[in-house]
Amino acid sequence: MKDDILTYRELCDKEDVQTIQRGMNFRLNSKHSVILMSQRGNAPYKDKILEDGFTVEYEGHDTPKTETTPEPKTIDQPEKTKSGTLTQNGLFIKAAQEY
Repeated sequence: MKDDILTYRELCDKEDVQTIQRGMNFRLNSKHSVILMSQRGNAPYKDKILEDGFTVEYEGHDTPKTETTPEPKTIDQPEKTKSGTLTQNGLFIKAAQEY
């Protein structure tokens, strides 16, 4: 329900999983996906729910921090891996476009 706050354990139990490790969890079970977000001031992502109370603005997953990418937030997040498979970002983009 809107505005319900679940504990981590309640969420895992509801989704019938042992753990939820990522912010974006595409098809966590066969029927839907789960997006976790923090609205705390010190959150690492600037995710938010817009004023309509329905639309979510979500940053997605950063590209991994590497020697050649020391500041991942300064580059666009990849839709595909180097081998061409969809990243979590790509899976969500594809699902949204298909919807």
